[in-house]
Amino acid sequence: MKSIPLVLTFAVAGGLPAVAATPSPQEIQDAIHWIDTYFAETPAAPAAFSFTCDGAPAQLAQNWTRTYTQESLAPGVERRVLVLNDARTGIELTYTAVFYREHAAIELLLELRNTGAGDSPLLEQIRALDCAFAVDGARCTLHHALGESNSARSFMPVADALDFEKNTSLAIAPRGGRSSDEHMPFFNVQWPGGGVVVAIGWAGQWEARFQCQHDKGLRVDCGMQKTRLRLDPGERIRTPRVLLQFWRGDDDLRANNLFRQWMLAHNLPRRNGELVLAPICGSVTEVDPDGSYEGPHVRAMKPLAERGVEVFWSDMDPQQWYPGGFPHGTGTWEPDLAKYPHGLRPIGEAAHAAGLKYLLWFEPERVAPGTRIEELHPAWIAKGQPFHLFRLDIAEAREWITDYIDKQITEANLNWLRWDFNIEPLGYWQRTDEPEREGITEIRHVEALYAMWEDLMQRHPGLVIDICASGGRRIDFETLRYGLPLWHSDSQCFGANPVTDQLQNGALFRWVPLHGCGNFALEPSYLFRSGMTTGNILCTNPSSPDPQVEAGVRRSAALYQKVRPFMLGDFYPLFAHVAHDDVWYGFQFHRPDVDAGFAVVFRRAQAPYVSAELRLQALSPDTQYTVTFEDRTESAEASGSELAGYVVRISEAPGSAILYYHAK
Repeated sequence: MKSIPLVLTFAVAGGLPAVAATPSPQEIQDAIHWIDTYFAETPAAPAAFSFTCDGAPAQLAQNWTRTYTQESLAPGVERRVLVLNDARTGIELTYTAVFYREHAAIELLLELRNTGAGDSPLLEQIRALDCAFAVDGARCTLHHALGESNSARSFMPVADALDFEKNTSLAIAPRGGRSSDEHMPFFNVQWPGGGVVVAIGWAGQWEARFQCQHDKGLRVDCGMQKTRLRLDPGERIRTPRVLLQFWRGDDDLRANNLFRQWMLAHNLPRRNGELVLAPICGSVTEVDPDGSYEGPHVRAMKPLAERGVEVFWSDMDPQQWYPGGFPHGTGTWEPDLAKYPHGLRPIGEAAHAAGLKYLLWFEPERVAPGTRIEELHPAWIAKGQPFHLFRLDIAEAREWITDYIDKQITEANLNWLRWDFNIEPLGYWQRTDEPEREGITEIRHVEALYAMWEDLMQRHPGLVIDICASGGRRIDFETLRYGLPLWHSDSQCFGANPVTDQLQNGALFRWVPLHGCGNFALEPSYLFRSGMTTGNILCTNPSSPDPQVEAGVRRSAALYQKVRPFMLGDFYPLFAHVAHDDVWYGFQFHRPDVDAGFAVVFRRAQAPYVSAELRLQALSPDTQYTVTFEDRTESAEASGSELAGYVVRISEAPGSAILYYHAK
């Protein structure tokens, strides 16, 4: 029998060796063909981006000077850079491609600079990607996902037909300026025999358009939804990042699993060289008789650590560590001395002494009237009702608030910076823009957000951002370079809903390998397993002296540790993605590197059938597997072909089962 625990534990660390889907030589060749077509030294090479210049489509004519460079960044990773200059207009374009050969993936970034002595021409409709893909057939399918909506529909997978005979055209954008509000910025275009993933990295208002064109293929273009601006002399802007990933076959989930592996290997954050997983978090709600929080916080650290909790979670509620509470205190980022008479230092010291990390909530971009930021720097806010937006687009303001937050990170010795954002910024940005400068405030805000996170993480090595925006409304691949969404939906603010938790997890796992949410129960239970990821916030007072709570927290932590390594593998849904309460639901994770995995399945409350057939995926038909269950004593042996139709029985409704398998 294989030494599975050793292999799986090792795979979590460092550069994450290939543990799941890897591209075929043909998929890699497809990516090479694309990058060789659009990134070449020859002036005749076509452009994979577009914009208009003074109302006309920009023409990259012979009079544009062209510079091409290529360099290796790491084994299997190379960067190609095209710099194009137009002496007539003074426009300089820098188009960068990072090619991840072992993932058949290409990451693109378009930047524009005005090298002239005066204002640039009027630049509009700047698209970081604009190219056509040849499609052999009359139709293709666009697989994508809804965004956060505080419901069972959050992140729901969607498939839209694109018909060349009907010249189908489809435009998709988020709502209100947060990157995954209403729609997610992840797309998989499937055509006969394969397709391409198109992902957008931009914590703002992006847009992606898909247009069927007779004899020209499927045109895909994406960038900011609206740009109409002139650049000042010497001014430079960037556009959203775009990732392309090529795949072959008939199963659209192959694209998701290839994308998951690229995310794990090259995009998601690391601490001391190790991949950061969604952690097991715990907190307290008690206060001392004088209303202070310091005592209960400090006393909770040791029992939390002993029970397997990894991070002390201090959210905006109920702790409310800053004066004014939530939401009216957003803008005064200093400890409330009535609650924390010695500041935050004792909390951080107690957490670290117990072996815990420390997470603290902030919402720096929203400013409530009457708070410290408005009082000290009224010129640095964009006015609104009932809240204001802090103007990160002002360089001095961004530097000031970085230092302001850094003081609290340093004092508390934080390991996680929980960064929330509970207003829609798009209207503020648009009202701040001047004529013929539309889009510039958004660009500068997003650039500053990334720069601020980078600055704080450089000052505090190992710091990771907990990305939050009214739940999961700011999820995109560039934002995910700085952190993880540990509270992926505000639906959990209203209590536990197991069906919603199941569906949100099952949908997000397609695109975002690591994420978390609140968990309102402990193992073993249907409710706990419905929300289970690699780690969650245990919303059950996990430091309670109650022996049953202690035992439950220990069991819960042990289960997280057990399933975590499998969650780095390939993901497969096992049932239809529906919210009906009279059906079964579940999904599988498979690790082909060790030919092992697990499935978690749910018999929902009104499901009449006591058994269901699991069509487990990616198994070798003739290989014999050992099958065990988390909460049962029996074990069995079955071939891969038998596991492709394995019957699981759950006697109670609602109920759940966790099945493990590994090759003998």
